[in-house]
Amino acid sequence: MAYTDRRAKASFRGMEFLTDSHSARGGRRIVTHEYPHGDVPSSEDLGKKAWDWKLNAYFIGKDYDLELNGLLEKLAEPGATWLTHPWRGLLWVRAKDWSIEENNEQDGSAKVTIEFVEGGETIQPSQDKVDVAIDRTRKMGDAAEEDFDQEAMSADGLNSYIAAVQEKLEVLRQVISLATLPLTWANQIRNLVAGVKGDLATLAGLPDAYANALRGLTNMFGGSSYSDDLSGGDRARLVGRLSKAARPRSTVLSGVAAVDGAVRRNLQKEEALRGRLLVASAAELAITVYETEADRDMALDAVVTAIDSLLPNLPDAVFQAATDARAAVIDALLSQDLKPAVTRDISSSLPAAVLAYRLEVDEDVFLARNAVRHPLFVKGRIYG
Repeated sequence: MAYTDRRAKASFRGMEFLTDSHSARGGRRIVTHEYPHGDVPSSEDLGKKAWDWKLNAYFIGKDYDLELNGLLEKLAEPGATWLTHPWRGLLWVRAKDWSIEENNEQDGSAKVTIEFVEGGETIQPSQDKVDVAIDRTRKMGDAAEEDFDQEAMSADGLNSYIAAVQEKLEVLRQVISLATLPLTWANQIRNLVAGVKGDLATLAGLPDAYANALRGLTNMFGGSSYSDDLSGGDRARLVGRLSKAARPRSTVLSGVAAVDGAVRRNLQKEEALRGRLLVASAAELAITVYETEADRDMALDAVVTAIDSLLPNLPDAVFQAATDARAAVIDALLSQDLKPAVTRDISSSLPAAVLAYRLEVDEDVFLARNAVRHPLFVKGRIYG
């Protein structure tokens, strides 16, 4: 076994080094007062002592001095920074003292004993999980947009392509019509769909322009301020609808589109772009503060399932962006400290008003959360 396998690794200001042990010292600042002619002292607690940590850094081999000098330069830099401690994790520290021992064993070696102290109050702010998740979902959309391209098509092929894409955009418009959205928001989205459909003759010959127009449309879901007014249940259901709309749909092609290879390949690429952008927007829409685990888990499950269905066919750049978005959304939503929703299994139909009263929730909230079809006859599993 090599010496490197017998030692742990630490890192300071990006400089990695080997270490074999550590010590740490903490405590409280207790001052004991003794009085003349008195047998009972008093102790005064002045607060917590600052922690200090000691690590031994080892450099071995013929070029050990180069690595040693590199660490010494890092230790001499002023200010606090993160120490990656092999036993204590990330520590915000300042390098206070260090001493060096060198010898000629194993082509030369050195041991640096370093004392670190607490770095103080100016700790680097950690990134907010929600901000990270939103950033990752948008980068997924960026990657999908950048990956899109189209092959040249004949005039007849272009007409067939436009007709097929318009049909697919109509499906998206129907998804919006069925969703519970504020009227102004829904109208804006429908107008954007109509605009993209109307400009397809121009956009189809400009892949970057079409990708940008479709991105603007899908951004209306994830990045719109109108979503702030959605309840957790309505938001989760819209996330589910968008995720479902992103799934590939079998389309029967006819005429030129059925025999023209370029048209078929371009339609596949357009469907892939639309699906990826819809999933990215659904993921961003899912990021909010929920009131119940049931709503949060419904939205999260829809997003994770949609991303997982895309992963096997994604190119490398989009794959990496999608996996980053997936991890960030899971981290942001599961970090919320939510109480489980109260559930009941109702075997005989009861009015929604009665059940809402029993579960101590507003009737409108109960109706939305449980997608009640008829308020007088509710049965099955319900969520409070």
